[in-house]
Amino acid sequence: MAAIALAASALVPSAAHADATDLTATTTFDPLDPARVATFEVAAKSVSGVTDVHANVRYGSSTAEPYATIPFTRTAGTDNDGVWHAEFHPDIQARPGADYVEVLVTTADGATKKRTTGFWDCYTTTIQGFTSAPAVIDADHPGVTLRGRVMLQKSRDVEPEPAPGARVVGAGPDVTTGSDGSFVQQATGEADPRSEVPRQGALCPVTVKADTTVRKQATVTTGQIVSINPYADRADVVVRGKVVRQGAAGPVPVPGQTVSAALDAGTPSAAFLTSGATAADGTFELRFTALRSGALSVGTSDTAFLTGGSADLGRLDVRRTTRFDDLRITPQVVGYDALLYAYGYLRDYSSVSLADRPVLLEFSTDKKTWRQASTARTGDNGAIYLSDASLKKDGYWRVRFAGGPNYAPVVSAPQYVDVRYRTWIYSFNASPEPVKKGKTLTVKGQLFRYMDKELPGPNAPVSIYFQAKGSSKWTQMATVKTASNGWFSKTFKATQDGTWMASYNGSAAYLASNKPTDFVDVQ
Repeated sequence: MAAIALAASALVPSAAHADATDLTATTTFDPLDPARVATFEVAAKSVSGVTDVHANVRYGSSTAEPYATIPFTRTAGTDNDGVWHAEFHPDIQARPGADYVEVLVTTADGATKKRTTGFWDCYTTTIQGFTSAPAVIDADHPGVTLRGRVMLQKSRDVEPEPAPGARVVGAGPDVTTGSDGSFVQQATGEADPRSEVPRQGALCPVTVKADTTVRKQATVTTGQIVSINPYADRADVVVRGKVVRQGAAGPVPVPGQTVSAALDAGTPSAAFLTSGATAADGTFELRFTALRSGALSVGTSDTAFLTGGSADLGRLDVRRTTRFDDLRITPQVVGYDALLYAYGYLRDYSSVSLADRPVLLEFSTDKKTWRQASTARTGDNGAIYLSDASLKKDGYWRVRFAGGPNYAPVVSAPQYVDVRYRTWIYSFNASPEPVKKGKTLTVKGQLFRYMDKELPGPNAPVSIYFQAKGSSKWTQMATVKTASNGWFSKTFKATQDGTWMASYNGSAAYLASNKPTDFVDVQ
């Protein structure tokens, strides 16, 4: 007798101290039985004794509302160690498919345990007259045609009948059976074609495999290293190649084939690098980061229609990568002809300090053409200390380590440094001192700029501030323009004791000046 059963769930006690043990629930259902009766058996042990066994039947889902309740009768043993049975007549016309049966066992201690079992209510389904052609397929001829008739049998005392409108899957696009249950499927590129009727409506599932043999074709993989930059940290490697198969009429490109790159393939130290798929013309491009040296190869694995192949690309040599740690180039705004500093640490990829290595400070106005400004060697702890005392142009600065036989070079990111002319206010004075309250007070000074030589700063705005005695607040009193000789002057009415200050606040081309002060006693 063929039985169809749903997988049972784990025991779920509804009371903390239920004494039911060794609880099992099974279902027997023969879809060819004319009576279509599902039989349930429950076995249980209980110290206090089983007082009730019944089941709730749910359709389509274990959480659906019950549509029937089934009482059980003990058929063997005792309430303390017994077997209970129940029968149920499902209605396949109203509810074809899955029935979930929740069995509830109550014991004399008032506790209940449950077990979920169930069955599929469906008609036995077969595929009759099944054929597949051709018998042998390969990459040149990957198509196969599958034919058959889907039949259903409602019980063993009646003959199978056609199943019209049944969905058939498994090979190529899904198809639907005709009025006589027949179907035709067309599959392409499937190594294991089959016709499958999934569970649907009142039909049980069925699958038939095609009697097809695949004749594999050999492939040839070629490749070469297109570019490798062993001087950059974690260098990029580019490999290009092609995969072809030995078709009946000669080599044929293989599209969509996975190609992998590896170091030291076939050895204990083998390392996978990357993989990619071939294009429509069979070509491929692989990019990966080189972390160590080794024998580089590319290859493909066997597929349903093709055998794999590989190509050795030679030895890949990679020097140990290096890096700058805590690197600073300062200041970012600096005075004309002033000092620029660069400091930090040179280390390898594993944080080992690289001592006594030459490092260079380089300058560029366009980030394309670089010139060496200064050079130094790293300290015992890999410390970098570089400087340049000839800053005359805005531009970009970087630190570079040229590398060596065992270490790859490294270059810092360019940092823009703004070079401005320095300024200074001389001869600052607020007079007369002391001065009578209400009288005129004159504030003056001379602004100079420092280019290749010291020059007066003409036509520049100078701000004049006042801080009353006992106050911490500065108040801007006026802004005056310097004369062609750099002098500026402004008169005010003397009102209270305090300090006068002048300041040139700078521009895109000039740094801010000093801020000289002068205290005036107002009497």
